Parts: sequence; structure tokens; C-alpha cells
Amino acid sequence: MGNSTPYRRTQTERTRASREKILQAAIEFFSKNGFRGAKLADIAQAAGLTEPGLLHHFPSKTHLLMQVLDERDRIDKQRVQMILQQEGNHVLEAFQDIVNHNATVPGLVQLFTVLVAESLVAEHPAHAFFVQRYQRTRASLVESIRKAQQAGEIRADLKAEDLAILMTAIMDGLQVQWLLEPETMDMRQAFGVFLNLLKAK
Repeated sequence: MGNSTPYRRTQTERTRASREKILQAAIEFFSKNGFRGAKLADIAQAAGLTEPGLLHHFPSKTHLLMQVLDERDRIDKQRVQMILQQEGNHVLEAFQDIVNHNATVPGLVQLFTVLVAESLVAEHPAHAFFVQRYQRTRASLVESIRKAQQAGEIRADLKAEDLAILMTAIMDGLQVQWLLEPETMDMRQAFGVFLNLLKAK
């Protein structure tokens, strides 16, 4: 019988695993307590690390917050791009998919909602992030809506700029109501009703 040596993860793999545990713990505590209320010591303990160990990967709470937000944005963009790159008219499907997915990750939705509310104060570390994020989101929506209007998927009698503002407002508003009443508020169905109003006849 040959000797089998147990597989040992590389340093890179261990580092990646530790960072992932920290990010998941940070999502939990930021979504429950906000940025101000979340404590690095609690996040570190939940990730199985000491606070100095956490700071080895993320040098400050602000840095950790921005990494959490960037990771959430990256995943959302990937989902949308996968649909939009398909052949045919899929803009409305992509919008619906975002809401459908958000309904499966209440922790991330709560994280976003809590931090947006906190960041209304200009001194909040994520204030500039969310201002720029909304600007990018509206610009991206305008581009997608215009293409869908040209393709005959979305009605053309409404300005793309107005629809982009309305769509972000409805998405965010539905998320707040859903977080408050998850048992009775069907966010996916309500957003689908809105999208039906946008379909070209």
C-alpha cells in the first residue's frame, strides 16, 4: 500500500479562505448593526480570527466595508451581464432577475438598505461610494433602456432618463417594504407588475 499524504492548502488558498470568512461575517454584522455599530472584534471572532488577524487582511473597518460593497456590486454586475450578452431582447428579464435574486439573499439586501440610510450623512465612509453608485446605475440603466426601446422591447413614449430614476426608486422602495414585511410582501411579483407597464405594445 502506498503512503498517501493529506492535501495541505497553499498559503494563497488559506488567505483566500480567511478573507471570504471575514467578508461573510462582515456582511452579517454590518447588515444588523450598520457601519457605526459593527465591531471589528465581533467580526473577527465570527470569522475564527483575532482582531489583529482580521486587520492583517483588511487594515481598517472602512477598508473592510468598501470590500464588502465592491464584492456585492461585482456579483450583481456579473448576473446582469450574463443575461444581456445573450441573443434577443432580455433587458426586462435582466431587471427582473436582479429582484428575483435579491429575494433569495435578504442579508445582502438588508446590508445595502441599512448602509444607504447611514450614508445619507456626508461624513459616512460610504457616502461617496453610494452617490457614485447611483450615478453609475442610472447611467447604465439609461443605456440599457434606450437599447430596449430601439429593439421594441420597452415602450418608446417615455424618456429613458425618467425610467432609470423611477426604476431605481421602485427597486429600493420595494426592498424596504419587503424587509419590513417579508411574509406578506411579494417583491418579485410587485416588480413584475411594474415591468409589464413598460413593455412595448
